[in-house]
Amino acid sequence: MNKTAQSMGRRLAAALLGVGLLFGTSAHADENLEWASGSPGGSWFTIVTGLSNIVQEKNPDIKIRVVPGGGRDNPTFIDKGISQLGMGIDFLAAAASKGEDPYAGKKHETLRSLGGTWAPAEFHVIVPADDKRTLDQILADPKIRIGTSPKATSEELTLMRALEFYQNTPDKISAAGGTVINGTYNQLISAFQDDQIDVLWGAGSVPTGIALEVETGRRDARLVNFPEPLMAHFAEKFGYGKGTIPAGSYAKLQPTGEPTTVTTMEALILVSSTVSEDTAYRITKTLIENRDRFPNIYKVLAKYDPATAWQNQPVALHPGAEKAYKELGFMK
Repeated sequence: MNKTAQSMGRRLAAALLGVGLLFGTSAHADENLEWASGSPGGSWFTIVTGLSNIVQEKNPDIKIRVVPGGGRDNPTFIDKGISQLGMGIDFLAAAASKGEDPYAGKKHETLRSLGGTWAPAEFHVIVPADDKRTLDQILADPKIRIGTSPKATSEELTLMRALEFYQNTPDKISAAGGTVINGTYNQLISAFQDDQIDVLWGAGSVPTGIALEVETGRRDARLVNFPEPLMAHFAEKFGYGKGTIPAGSYAKLQPTGEPTTVTTMEALILVSSTVSEDTAYRITKTLIENRDRFPNIYKVLAKYDPATAWQNQPVALHPGAEKAYKELGFMK
């Protein structure tokens, strides 16, 4: 190519760039991402849908597909390249990165974080109002009829651990005529209202949808306190937290007007190390800059604090996220 042609090519490229800038053409190529959330109808699914909408609104070149998932499986979805983002639970993300139970010795080395303080979740165990038993008595009963979220979710994993603590198992329950069912939150609510199960085991940020739906249903119900030995076991062996569902969070499920003591989990946004620094930076920056919109997505997101969100993460912070926190003045 001669010098005249090269010069004309450069002028043409500059002109095209000018036209793109004039009419708002993005400088970024379209990028398609999958974001694993939680069970449909649960708090994570609502939260991820809302957050992804904000990201796409401010970054039209970033296309996000929200899919169901769970606290236990989302790290594996990311590590296998199925999803690029996913909601995660602190203790499960740490276990996955180290290849510890329940990840069968497989270190999930691609896991990175965009930060935490996203929707801390409290476990909600709901039983009929006339069932006055304590949770340890309920979980030790081989005739228990209990429902929880699909297998490979953090709720299902935690239930299996709780049953094991009381020397109970799904096989023992089945042999005694009890049942353990898995389903979406909507399916579990229907099963509880239709007297197919007597115990509903879920988790979500207060006030979580599953509890609100049960509260307005035709079957009177109540929340059950977690026994201290079980909470201590979860905390010491697996890294769960301890907390309370504040009094008055659910008028009908807490008829005594007292707080409910429960095991808790902390949520974070996981991202693959294969996601570019620029994309992780733009997603994180967009979320931080639009945090005033979070309570409209889910009330508990009002607790999000970028000044602490990057701290004490169970996996390494993605370099793009780190850049955003530093640029906006929340991280030195």
